[in-house]
Amino acid sequence: MHDPSDWSRREFVVASLAGTGALAGCTARGQPADDTSAAADESSGCLDDWLADANGYEGVIERYAPDQEVTVTVGESLGAGHTDDAFGPAAVRVVPGTTVTWEWSGHGDPANVVAVDGAFDSGEPVGVHGYTFSHTFDETGTYRYVSEPTREAGMVGAVVVADPPSSGYPAVDEWLAGVNVYDGTVVDWRDHSSPLVTVGSAEGESEFTFSPPAVRVSTGTTVRWVWTGGPHAVAFEDVDVESDVHTEPGVRFEHTFAEAGVYRYACAPHHALGAKGAVVVE
Repeated sequence: MHDPSDWSRREFVVASLAGTGALAGCTARGQPADDTSAAADESSGCLDDWLADANGYEGVIERYAPDQEVTVTVGESLGAGHTDDAFGPAAVRVVPGTTVTWEWSGHGDPANVVAVDGAFDSGEPVGVHGYTFSHTFDETGTYRYVSEPTREAGMVGAVVVADPPSSGYPAVDEWLAGVNVYDGTVVDWRDHSSPLVTVGSAEGESEFTFSPPAVRVSTGTTVRWVWTGGPHAVAFEDVDVESDVHTEPGVRFEHTFAEAGVYRYACAPHHALGAKGAVVVE
């Protein structure tokens, strides 16, 4: 069983990537990674290898909840001195039935959006600000795409289509559906009297993440939240309990759960960025 303070960065990354197929089989539209057919050469293999060449990719596949709109910028600026030839975000994870819209910024070279397996194609490259192209993803799988004129320069991206994580607690799954690090695991801390949740995530993986995002404790347990730095607060949805905004590292908030139930919470300043967590009390 985990020590409550030892939800490590390695576990965080493995949990996050396993749900995308990047580590678990490296699939593409259901193909196994060892498919050696010519058609599978580009669309199979490990997703992290594909994204290693993507401009603007920093190791995070942005996850979207079923009710969120998904827009990818074509011609994303990477800052002074860098190219505008990027998709932003470079990789997204959505549920089946989601429509992804690509919107042109007007920056960078004329671009298009073309799936390497032919699943979608926006047509000839354009550079017009506000131009859009949309595609609805009905089947699970990994869809890799490029901008043909600037592919070799790193303008590549991916859409991962996967069922939302399932833990057996529907309220938890719905609440955390858009949280990148949630894979359906509810860490069992029922044997711990005072477990510790990291605010800002383990080892700084993300400043907008609770680590672990979902835990299970026994009634009477006092859960503590430890800050890694930055302006954060813990505010519950189901009870009138919240912390002040703190910036200094250290344990800044704790709460004792006297009654069984599912308790959803978020970082008040960063709720919209997916800074959410849940405590299941049994």
